[in-house]
Amino acid sequence: MRLGCVAVIEDDEDTRMLVADLIENVGFSVRTFAGALEFLSSHLPAEPSCILLDVRLQGMSGLDLQQRLAQRGSQSLIVFMTGFADVNMSVRAMKAGAFDFLQKPFREQEVLDAVCAADLAYRQRASVNRSMDVIDRRFHSLTAREREVLEGVVDGLLNKQIAASLGITEITVKVHRANLMRKMQARTLVDLVKDVSLHLSFQRSENQRNTSDSVKRTGERLSETQNLMMQIFA
Repeated sequence: MRLGCVAVIEDDEDTRMLVADLIENVGFSVRTFAGALEFLSSHLPAEPSCILLDVRLQGMSGLDLQQRLAQRGSQSLIVFMTGFADVNMSVRAMKAGAFDFLQKPFREQEVLDAVCAADLAYRQRASVNRSMDVIDRRFHSLTAREREVLEGVVDGLLNKQIAASLGITEITVKVHRANLMRKMQARTLVDLVKDVSLHLSFQRSENQRNTSDSVKRTGERLSETQNLMMQIFA
């Protein structure tokens, strides 16, 4: 299994190098930054799967960077590091979508556990998103009539019932049904229903994100991801 890239953003050089060496030793690719602006101006070859981010940075704070990355549409999972027991700060970070929160001084295993969990969640979410994109493209390749037939098929209607509801012949329904099965690349009715359910779930989540404020959007996205992870590993 190929591990992802981890960005370590920490203004204390000793802590930054210690954490970077620890993560690199288990196989991650690591990039280090002394501040938020340095990270934002960098040109990484790939998006980090995990960002280990100090809360109290000089200049732009870790929380402000988190907000900036959310506005950019970043999918990186953030694990905050802090030497201050600030409950309000922790709550704000988690509500804004932080994956985890480490209290300094932390044990090496705590860091490794958090980074590995974030990397796994990032890759699993990316896999789910790719599947959603594929299904979405297939669905949008259907004609308007094929979608109408698809709706009847998913509702469990017989060909003759679909034909009667649409005012077309049963043979025409069979043609549309064969075409939509081919376009959706579904070998069985079970495959078709599963793909359509995923598509509708994706559409609902997109609509919710488009009509909510930014904090609520991030919370719902994380909740959906966590539910998908629970299903995957159940």
